[in-house]
Amino acid sequence: MKEAATYVLSGALPVNDDADDEQLARVSRHLSGIATVYLKRDEMAQTVSLRISGTLTREDARYIEQRIERFAEEYTTAAAVLLREWDGLTRWLVVGMNWQAQCLIKLGAVQEQYTKLAERHLDFVLQLEPSDSPLRRTPLMCISVEADSERMIP
Repeated sequence: MKEAATYVLSGALPVNDDADDEQLARVSRHLSGIATVYLKRDEMAQTVSLRISGTLTREDARYIEQRIERFAEEYTTAAAVLLREWDGLTRWLVVGMNWQAQCLIKLGAVQEQYTKLAERHLDFVLQLEPSDSPLRRTPLMCISVEADSERMIP
């Protein structure tokens, strides 16, 4: 038997006008057999709030996430980061327009690397350049990040 654990997926998705109650009802029908589903559209904010929960296997949790990813690719206006909890582990699920989702994932990886280096009390110089510019051209931005001198190891 597959191990089941408590699962919760929650957050909000910015959606276009095509995401109406019929689409939300279809997603709810697909998922309600395996989880408790709450999907609610806010017309003013043009968002869909969601909370999907239950005691699920890993495969059921992945099925839910794939279904939400498909919905997000079709109806969102921007990428979104949802909170995913399964068996006491909390992670992020990035969904939405593919290129924006990829940017958010890359940004998260860069932030994680920066945090690891900052723990070592290193100083940084960061230079941002347009991706299509030749080397050594005028940068868009230069930033110098210094570690707190009180935290530095002599």
